[in-house]
Amino acid sequence: MYLTCLIGYDYQIQYRADNHNQAADALSRLPAQESSMSMILSVPSLTFLEELRRQLNTYPEYTQQRQQILEDPTNQPQFSLSNDLVLHASHIWLSRDIPIISTLLTEYHATPTGGHADVAKTLARISANFYWPGLRDDVKHFVANCVDCQVTKYEAQKVVGLLCPLPVPCRPWEDLSLDFIVGLPVYQGHTTILMVVDRFSKGIHLGTLPAAHTAHMVAIPFINIVVKIHGILRSLVSDRDPLFISRFWQELFRPSGTQLRMSSTYHP
Repeated sequence: MYLTCLIGYDYQIQYRADNHNQAADALSRLPAQESSMSMILSVPSLTFLEELRRQLNTYPEYTQQRQQILEDPTNQPQFSLSNDLVLHASHIWLSRDIPIISTLLTEYHATPTGGHADVAKTLARISANFYWPGLRDDVKHFVANCVDCQVTKYEAQKVVGLLCPLPVPCRPWEDLSLDFIVGLPVYQGHTTILMVVDRFSKGIHLGTLPAAHTAHMVAIPFINIVVKIHGILRSLVSDRDPLFISRFWQELFRPSGTQLRMSSTYHP
């Protein structure tokens, strides 16, 4: 909003009849005349500061903070007073429950000038002038609950592909999954558990391994606890651990026709 001040004045230009002034008039080429002018001076006035002071003075937390600054400024190094407002690191400090906070959030995010920016940009704009406890959490909650953002904004990422689900097993102990449980307390020199799960019955076999194990060391307990009991398997699901993509592991299952179905984070 603007405070408009009207400044009016009258003046008269009189010329003396001496030779010096006559020569100056001849050179100016402007006729001597009486005139009256008025000028309009527009000065920006932040009228909401008066409303802000009025609201802040009704909150005991704010008045107490201001009184502490007045009594002992050295005990509040991050706070100061300016135009009857409490400043925190040169930013206007607000009480957490003041109603004008919702107005500021709307103004800096949901207006055409705010442009429905993301959390980081909205937070940066508000932090340039204001501060209150829980500012970041309030901005996150306001942006997350903005209806326009939820309706109109799109995912800024590449379109994901279709999932490639595994065939549903029809018999037990033919289609298995394999993984490790690592970082366990030492037991007889072993800190890793080999976990083999039947995808059909959800049965499980466990075997222990040392921390530094190789593909050959994994194959021995796998054959002892699975192959000797249930026979040759049809497929084996695992992640892309270096052991499972090694040549030894590939050649171990190639003669039996076992399919090694290695998964990944983006293509399970």
